[in-house]
Amino acid sequence: MKSATEFGSFFPLDPAVPLGGEAWLRPGDLLTGTGRDALRAMVAHGRSHGWRRLYAPSYYCHAVLDDIARDIDVRMYPHAPFGGPAQLALGDDEAAIVPEYFGLQAEVEVQGGSVLLDRSHDLLATWSYARAPDYVFASLRKTLPVPDGGLVRPPPGQPFARSLAPTPAHVRAAASMAAAMAMKAAYLAGAQVAKAAYLALAAEAEGNLRSDAEISGPSALTRVLAPAVDLGWMRQRRQENLALLARCFAGPHAALPAGMQWRETPAFGILLCADAPQRERVRQRLIGADVYPAVLWPMTWPGVPEDNHRLCGRILVLHADYRYGLHDIGRLGEIILQIAASIAANPDTSDEDRR
Repeated sequence: MKSATEFGSFFPLDPAVPLGGEAWLRPGDLLTGTGRDALRAMVAHGRSHGWRRLYAPSYYCHAVLDDIARDIDVRMYPHAPFGGPAQLALGDDEAAIVPEYFGLQAEVEVQGGSVLLDRSHDLLATWSYARAPDYVFASLRKTLPVPDGGLVRPPPGQPFARSLAPTPAHVRAAASMAAAMAMKAAYLAGAQVAKAAYLALAAEAEGNLRSDAEISGPSALTRVLAPAVDLGWMRQRRQENLALLARCFAGPHAALPAGMQWRETPAFGILLCADAPQRERVRQRLIGADVYPAVLWPMTWPGVPEDNHRLCGRILVLHADYRYGLHDIGRLGEIILQIAASIAANPDTSDEDRR
């Protein structure tokens, strides 16, 4: 029997999503079909003003960089979460993506060029910088229970573009993603829905969202729902959940074993394992307990620094968002501690051997 609550993975379509609260979209904000579309829209705008190159941090979603590289020359600069500050000097015809990893304050100092601040993991972050970014952008699906959506926020008083209409291909892909989200909601409510069916539909929709050659606007559902959600309440719930989860590992009798670290960030709980084999064992055991952590992100481009590869091999990103109450989070903490302790006590025993 599956657990009453699953942790992580993509959002279900939630008819009880909290609405209202303080408006979070600003005049001049542009909604796009995806976070990729937001980045592509900025690149298209920048190229019309002379941009010829875009720099991206080495620790980033390389699948996104694959897509953007079709539009502009993309180069990497060495930078990763928990790795300390970085400095970057740009020409007037260059731009750089600066990430707020997991909602943390960005640590990249840029001289010259244009700065594109990625705020995907915490849309309401209020970090301030000596140099204000030229643009802020985000993927909405990292935070909101919507099937699609991206955001471009230009500087105040500098309109970026008029509203974008969704392309026909995007409409179809977003509809498939919404259907997968609805099927997941029904599954979690106890309906006889095959999990493999909605996972396959979501994967197909994800691929179709990415493959659209045109820069799209969002679906009608996201255009209506995204501005209406109570994002402030959702963010507060997430902060409370993450604080409770951190307390689960704080006591002397509830500490993680040596070699594992817990990092609390504004957006996620981060479990750093000792190495890649241990991380994979922990990940598989978590999945077996209906906990679905993310690995952000596979490092597929050549030239990635070795410490980035090591971090990618150690990291597990755990969700503690508004979907979960305090009882759920306490249970999640217990699951993580039990699995971590079991693996630490039996470091040479594989899950296959255990079966």
